[in-house]
Amino acid sequence: MNALKQILKWTLICLLAFTSFNFFISGKIETSIEIEVPASVVYGQVTDLPTWPTWAAWWEKDTTMTTEFSSIKNGLGAKMSWLGAEGRGSLEIVEATFAQSIKNELLFEGMPPSYGVWTFEKTEKGTKVTWGFQDELPFFVHFMQLFVTPDLEAGLQALKVKCESMPIVPQEITPEDVEPLIIYDLAE
Repeated sequence: MNALKQILKWTLICLLAFTSFNFFISGKIETSIEIEVPASVVYGQVTDLPTWPTWAAWWEKDTTMTTEFSSIKNGLGAKMSWLGAEGRGSLEIVEATFAQSIKNELLFEGMPPSYGVWTFEKTEKGTKVTWGFQDELPFFVHFMQLFVTPDLEAGLQALKVKCESMPIVPQEITPEDVEPLIIYDLAE
């Protein structure tokens, strides 16, 4: 009987500790970074799925990962699939608004889909890039953000290094750059 009381006591303590821990952690997974290039440059890297292995943390963590890309490799409808030590998965860009936002569907074998969300906001120095997930985690798995957020942060840091090391061509157009256009009215 004494052993049963001890088991029950420790089970209750663990349950309360787990519940309390989750209560104080937000279920939102999201992180941001400022990248000192125009939003169009960062957006171009994120929507070009073959560039992901050069900056997303998961390829560095799992060197056995093999990745395949659909015939559409960037922009809306682009899709990649992978097989690695942790299993099989895929990511598809399901919504895209140029240089403003991206939504992608992330599928892992045997799990319901989750949706990654990217936003790009112009700042004084460049672009604030936010990467996260659309929905908050259910209460009982809030602790998962402790495992996912560091990977998002590492990916954003690598994306920053990649984008800021790219040569940027100024996009500003002046009146001198535009040649006059002559329009003929053929109806007369």
